[in-house]
Amino acid sequence: MTSHHHVAIAWEGSEDESLPLQAILRSEGYVFSVQEEEGRIRIEVEIENESIRQLRDDVDALLVHFSLLED
Repeated sequence: MTSHHHVAIAWEGSEDESLPLQAILRSEGYVFSVQEEEGRIRIEVEIENESIRQLRDDVDALLVHFSLLED
């Protein structure tokens, strides 16, 4: 049986702040969910891979995309 690894990344903030993140996720083809509660948006992304090394690379790539918004 092959092992399977996954990482969940969650973000919370305002709707305005969430829009660029959602745009990045869509443009890069990530599967994610968006939930709204009391005016706050929560985005969850789950990344899966059979290889732990590739999973690390995939998570790093997502975080690089998100960090570009801070610059």
